[in-house]
Amino acid sequence: NNQCIDAGGYLAELDDTDEQEFVAQFSKAAGRSSVFVSANDVDKEGSFVQYNSKKPIPQLKWKKGEPNNYANSEDCTAINADGLSDISCTSTGRYVCEVLLV
Repeated sequence: NNQCIDAGGYLAELDDTDEQEFVAQFSKAAGRSSVFVSANDVDKEGSFVQYNSKKPIPQLKWKKGEPNNYANSEDCTAINADGLSDISCTSTGRYVCEVLLV
């Protein structure tokens, strides 16, 4: 998120399934199978909110069996063509920033 802020935005917040599909297709076209997005349940397990706005996430498509909080250590999310997955916040990987144009 800090790198997104440095670029003038923030980690992408998925507002609906249309935006989820767009981000999944965008990352696929960029050659990335999975990218970090904003949703997390750091504060309360199972209650996913957006990292910056703190708004609850809308009804989105999760991969089968997700979220599963594997090894009691998955509080962040990544997206791919199959849906969202909860992943460890200490994982490294690509991410998508959202920038508001004014």
